[in-house]
Amino acid sequence: MKERNKNRKVKINTDYLYLAPAVLFVGCFFISSILFTINLSFFEWDGFSPMEFTGFSNYIKLFQDPNFRISCMNTIIWVVCSLVVSLVIPLLFAILITNSFWPSGFKNVFYFPTALSGTVGGLVIFTILSLSGLPQIFKYMGMDDLVYDWLSIPYVNTFIMIATGLWQGIGLNILLFISGLHNIDRSPIEAAQIEGAGTIKMYQKVILPLLKPTIIVVLLMSLVNSFKVFDSIWVMTKGGPYRTSETLALTMYLESFAYGRLGAGAAVAVVLTVVILIVSYFNIRNTFRED
Repeated sequence: MKERNKNRKVKINTDYLYLAPAVLFVGCFFISSILFTINLSFFEWDGFSPMEFTGFSNYIKLFQDPNFRISCMNTIIWVVCSLVVSLVIPLLFAILITNSFWPSGFKNVFYFPTALSGTVGGLVIFTILSLSGLPQIFKYMGMDDLVYDWLSIPYVNTFIMIATGLWQGIGLNILLFISGLHNIDRSPIEAAQIEGAGTIKMYQKVILPLLKPTIIVVLLMSLVNSFKVFDSIWVMTKGGPYRTSETLALTMYLESFAYGRLGAGAAVAVVLTVVILIVSYFNIRNTFRED
């Protein structure tokens, strides 16, 4: 018995050794980076000169900056639009594709934009909407009222970039919803059909409640991605004109690397991380409470 217990302890210790490299890697590079960023947010530093402790000065200046308020507003717009559109449209397409005559083909068509990086997708839309692209075609057609550099119009460009991001992310959400629809237990659906439930009633009372785990996954993915969107905005507008299309992720980059204010950039990173953690926490907590 003692020998058996000893062998079991040796096996447990060996299992921990297999986990040790991953734990060390996370501890050294991930957690240490978080702690360094939090610490940096209380300093003023350009990356070369000595660091100067300023306390909460970076945070105070941040919330007094009108550009930061615009960035927060744009981020909220991104989040709201992403949550609504990323749930409703992919779910409708998933239902249509599941009941279509060519489901595999339609899945490939809608998934193709997801295979493109955000940079490539941004470049495609930037090329189409530049003055030598679609506006030039409008000019040849005599539609002079539509000859604009659409990406230079404040707030219009924000919704164009949101549409670009949704166009690229919709394919993955569709696949998740299709997978969720295929994995639903058929017995409640068959029981509802026997009871004479119509299509709308069926989805409202049976299918959508059973699809809740998939909806939660899509919701959390869209939420986090909309908070940290950067690449497509940088390619299409770089936050312009006059910093009117910035989001928090882009503000963090500009403050840190374009303006050389690493402390202010770290403060934006801390604020963004805290917001994401709070929103994700309440979503996950409410989900498990309902379950």
